[in-house]
Amino acid sequence: MNPRSARRILSSYLEDSHSDPSPDVQKALTVIGDSPELNEEFKRQIAIDKQIQGIFEKVDVPDDAMQKLASKIDGIPARRFNPRDPAMISVLIGFLLLIAVLTWNFLGRPAAFPADAIGLAEEILKSDDQTFELVGQPAGSLEDWFVLKGFDGFKVPARLAKYQVSEAAIVKIDSHPVAIVTVPDQNAQFVAFSANSLGIEITPYGTWRMTQLDMEYSIGIREEKGMCFMVIRRGKLDDLAFLLTQEE
Repeated sequence: MNPRSARRILSSYLEDSHSDPSPDVQKALTVIGDSPELNEEFKRQIAIDKQIQGIFEKVDVPDDAMQKLASKIDGIPARRFNPRDPAMISVLIGFLLLIAVLTWNFLGRPAAFPADAIGLAEEILKSDDQTFELVGQPAGSLEDWFVLKGFDGFKVPARLAKYQVSEAAIVKIDSHPVAIVTVPDQNAQFVAFSANSLGIEITPYGTWRMTQLDMEYSIGIREEKGMCFMVIRRGKLDDLAFLLTQEE
């Protein structure tokens, strides 16, 4: 297993003191153990996970959820209802766990970078240079260019619109169109695609998720109005974060 595969596996791993890690996770942990940088990144992820878990432990079950549960219990004939019945206790615990899981999924897991987005970035880095066309325009002015090429929705975040693009292309990944431009000044590629078509969802909308793809590249992604915008940049994660979040 190489460091890139290990990072992908661990990016979606949630530490659980009640169960042992899967064999793949154990292999990935061994791989990052040989890389101080990856090991430190994983420690930060675990720290964030524990903070989130601490928050969920303090969450009160919503009153309406408890009322719905109570109405279900009230509907059970009195002669058959026993609050000490192990089956009823299991139902109650299961219902509360369902609420916790739905809340977790709704809020999103801040420490996790979508695994599908990592795979997409790896595919983009393999793109054939012959598919690109010279454009020589600022990134923010290319929306019409892409519309004429058959791709609708190439919108660049305002802070990145000024960067000069040397070439652009539309490639098919899993039969879905993906718009890519090359930004030489930042050693980067800007990428846009439909969030629904590739099944990638970033919440909260309009916020960045970032990760180190491998020892050479870092990536950031955000979703807004049904479109995902990704930046693949050669260099360290801190440099990418500065590019995406620096004040104007």
